[in-house]
Amino acid sequence: MTLHKITVLATVAIPTALCLWWSGLLVGQFFAQIASLYEIQAMLKRDAVLTVLQGI
Repeated sequence: MTLHKITVLATVAIPTALCLWWSGLLVGQFFAQIASLYEIQAMLKRDAVLTVLQGI
């Protein structure tokens, strides 16, 4: 009876752990893309300011 409980627990726990790990990777990648977009936006603003200053 104990072996059956361990098998059921492993059958549920392993896919759950894999799903949580995979979703964590997706969330991490999502936030990395957002950070990258903010970095690109900051670079574009800096370039725009430099262009305006060079034109003065």
